[in-house]
Amino acid sequence: MAKTILLIGTMDTKEAELLFCRDLIRRAGFNVLLMDAGILRDPRTPPDVTRHEVAHAAGVPELAGLVAVGDKGKCIATMIQGVAAKTQDLLRRDAFDGILGVGGGQGTDISASAMRCAPRGMPKLLVSTIASGKATFGPYVGTKDITMMHSIVDLQGLNFLIRRILTNAVGAICGMVEASADAAIEPQGIPVALSMLGTTTPGALRMKAILERHGYEVVTFHQNGTGGIAMEEMIREGAFKGVLDLNLHEIGDRFVGGLHSDPQRERLEAAGEMGIPQVIAPGSINYAVWGPLPSLSKELTSQKYIVHNPNLTLVRLRVDELRSVGKITAEKINRAKGPTHVFIPLKGFSFPDRKNLPHWEPEGNQAFIHALKAHLHPSVPLTELDAHINDPEFVDPVAETFLSMMEKHLAR
Repeated sequence: MAKTILLIGTMDTKEAELLFCRDLIRRAGFNVLLMDAGILRDPRTPPDVTRHEVAHAAGVPELAGLVAVGDKGKCIATMIQGVAAKTQDLLRRDAFDGILGVGGGQGTDISASAMRCAPRGMPKLLVSTIASGKATFGPYVGTKDITMMHSIVDLQGLNFLIRRILTNAVGAICGMVEASADAAIEPQGIPVALSMLGTTTPGALRMKAILERHGYEVVTFHQNGTGGIAMEEMIREGAFKGVLDLNLHEIGDRFVGGLHSDPQRERLEAAGEMGIPQVIAPGSINYAVWGPLPSLSKELTSQKYIVHNPNLTLVRLRVDELRSVGKITAEKINRAKGPTHVFIPLKGFSFPDRKNLPHWEPEGNQAFIHALKAHLHPSVPLTELDAHINDPEFVDPVAETFLSMMEKHLAR
């Protein structure tokens, strides 16, 4: 059977562009479900899902009444909610295999809401006028694998350039849908999650290799303010049998309001809630990520910092901040319902946090350790190792403990 692509846009302003995409998709041998999220008027060509059905899905029985109020923000919020609800309904019926969205600022918001409902791995492509510049893409993409394509020009009718852009977009989504039919979506081993960051990469790679030799499939998550939340979501979805949470950077970053803040305060909670084995270490928790050095305040530049690249500066947390973060970390760990073991690397929590390197400041690390131990429940095992977090002398004992925990858990 031919695959189906869900095509989303606002047909009151983008009808020509959406019909152009629909026809190209059909010519490529795919079916199309066209969803209209427009507000101002019914399109000349009937879609498969009308704007009235979208509004009704959001709990608005009569779209005309909503429009008459004149509150554009409320109208957009309604269509965002309705598109998400209709998409979820279609997903429950296995009605489509990929999503293509086309829109400006409002259309991007609307289409992205549908894509965030779709499962990871399902092809999602969004042609947007705002897919470049200083816009923040986090609110649109979230923790999903959404591909953004810059339209370059405004979407106000067809012209030689937008035809080419949309032709590329259709080719891309059709190719992704076709390729995904044969993509492996089942784990090739026992699935476990591993948190990491560039400053703990050597240790994480060694850990990954050890676990793979024992038949585990390791999924690594970059702790950049989104990676950790994606990991927490997938843990709650039951994707993993165990978690090696060896990088808690987002917790410390959130405490001081850095660029890698955990936006939902959920880090280090899902594995405990699910009762699956978790091994924890404070990788990279002792610094926050900020913007370009010239943009930093005098207070931040008075602390130890590293210019990671022209756009990012790594600033060590103060002793009092690390003391507070240690308490927060312990409180999160104490809520765990399953097997949990904490490991502390006494010779440094990240690559530059080592004797004779720029971030080395043992007083701060000790403040974190003392606070963690003071607030950690006595029933939670804690092991201190006289090694750096990237050293084999740290990684190997942690791996051994985790494998032992997993063996017992899987044998139940």
